Amino acid sequence: MFLQATVWRWIAHPIFCVLVPVAGNAATDADAVAATQLSQAVEKSRGVDKAQLTQAADKSRVEGKAQFIAAKDLPPDTRLEKLIDGFDVIWGLETISENDALVTVKTGKMYHVNFKQMTRVELQGVPKVSTTGQAGLLDVRLSPDYATTQFIYFTYSKKTPKGDTTALARARFKISDKSLSAVSDLFVGTTDNGGAVHFGSRITFDNSGHVFFGIGDRGERDRCQELNWHNGKIIRLKLDGSVPKDNPFVGTKNALPEIYSLGHRNPQGLYFSLKDGKLYNSEHGPRGGDEINDVRKGLNYGWPVVTFGREYYGPKIGEGTAKSGMEQAFKVYVPSIAPSSLIKYESGKIKAFANSFVLGALVLEHLNVVSADGKKETRYLESMSERIRQVKESPEGNLLFTTDDGEIYRISPAS
Repeated sequence: MFLQATVWRWIAHPIFCVLVPVAGNAATDADAVAATQLSQAVEKSRGVDKAQLTQAADKSRVEGKAQFIAAKDLPPDTRLEKLIDGFDVIWGLETISENDALVTVKTGKMYHVNFKQMTRVELQGVPKVSTTGQAGLLDVRLSPDYATTQFIYFTYSKKTPKGDTTALARARFKISDKSLSAVSDLFVGTTDNGGAVHFGSRITFDNSGHVFFGIGDRGERDRCQELNWHNGKIIRLKLDGSVPKDNPFVGTKNALPEIYSLGHRNPQGLYFSLKDGKLYNSEHGPRGGDEINDVRKGLNYGWPVVTFGREYYGPKIGEGTAKSGMEQAFKVYVPSIAPSSLIKYESGKIKAFANSFVLGALVLEHLNVVSADGKKETRYLESMSERIRQVKESPEGNLLFTTDDGEIYRISPAS
């Protein structure tokens, strides 16, 4: 779920300091003094004006120096680096290279960002986006054939005569461009209503020419069990937006053929593992009952009939926690962590993440790591007190993540 972004709170924690590295990892006396002074300022952060620290950080950026953040609860043998900040709530992050990325923000803007040069270019040509409540510009991904087509895909909240809905669009973008071109909607959901909640949405691709994305229940939970609505569904399309002939409900009376799976509350994490060939999602429960699911074609994941969550005001929801014909979640979180995104970390570069699920947590504000068998869970970076929204494995196997304070960080091996 989307909640108001937290305030810029990391400066209130004495465990944080900003280090200013130089070439060759050898700090000059001046650098050491500057780093010590800034660290001391953070130690006294309860009485420090935020603008003073921002000014120091801006000076570091102008000088082209990275900012490494010291945190007591980093994964072992890693370092944390702030790459860039100053955005509104970042929803989507897609890497073009290790230093270039596309960034979407909830307020409807898309940027081309270069981490090495610390630059951002707002891209023109983005369609009009509804930003009421949880609506906004959502995920962005490069097409699997981006090298030859320059296509990108993005989801956004689109206003219709009936209200707002989730749409999937495609456009062309080259790294030298300042505007999107050939922008078109490939899909507009039947979820339009006057509400402002549960739009989803993440995008992923398999290795067979399909694009998947999730749509939330839009506050009309019963429609998640009805095949004539897109509410609470995972959608599968061909890359051109057409419906695959082997989609599970093609030919089913009154069913929408784009549907791949049903019974999802608000899926904001979706990841297809090219290594194991499986599709995974994470989704928000209500009060408790967040889930990770192994998503398979045509199956029903239960919402709102079965759930481990409760209404926000206390009562139980649905018929219980299990029912014949409805799938059990791979992992359930009680209480909720509010999982905002999900990947399966495929690289072995960072040992603490190897072959594990990595999720951002909004309400409980941490980086959540779950073993492949679901039996072990570890929580990192709780000390940052940041709503972590998007997680992404970079081309070089580092881990990127974004916060609702408009920051992008990178976790990489310490050596």
